[in-house]
Amino acid sequence: MSKTKSFQGVNVFMSRNLVPPEVFDTLHDAVKNNGAQIQLCCDPSRNGPNDYHIISCSKHEKFQDLKSKGCKMLGPRCVLLCAKERRALPKQGFTCCFAMDGVKILASGFDADEKVKIEELVTEMGGALHTKPSSDLNFVIVKNVLALKYKWALNVLKKPIVTYEWLKQCSDEHRVVPQESYKVLPFSGLKICVTGISADKRKEMEKLILQNGGKYSAELTKNCTHLICDISF
Repeated sequence: MSKTKSFQGVNVFMSRNLVPPEVFDTLHDAVKNNGAQIQLCCDPSRNGPNDYHIISCSKHEKFQDLKSKGCKMLGPRCVLLCAKERRALPKQGFTCCFAMDGVKILASGFDADEKVKIEELVTEMGGALHTKPSSDLNFVIVKNVLALKYKWALNVLKKPIVTYEWLKQCSDEHRVVPQESYKVLPFSGLKICVTGISADKRKEMEKLILQNGGKYSAELTKNCTHLICDISF
């Protein structure tokens, strides 16, 4: 009795205009050998539950058109890994790779539109964006130290707290990149004013504020988050 192939029953649309030429033949063989029906074209009208479209990346000019029509899209890395590991193809909107397979992320301090983009990037790489704190999170992405979950992540979770730039770099490189360069600095998001302190000390404090991700303000304005002053007098 023959074993069911992992792509059995699905229709995969491959167009040379959407797939990088250097991987086209490899992809074609991987899809065919795993039992899928291959259509060598791009047909946005095909958006059924068993229809998939291979596309190089989310920046491709055809991506938004396919997305708006409800098509499921896959990146070359995703397809090749599924073929290698005999996995079923993922059923979400777009999966570019599995760089964050099993990774759980919480985002805090971002507006609604920013959170939508963060969720897209996380899920495109096979990860999961959580909305509530939990002890099994792997990373916390915050806009700055004023984010609601920042102190919890720092003092309770004690897992890496990183910037949105880290997530974008992971997406660009299709891997979980080292966090060191993307850690949230302790004054990130703060605007600090100093008063009643000598000019030399003020210069030193300005340097420390900037080195730790904050902004220095020579004038006390309504946009300042903190005021440092000498209260001895």
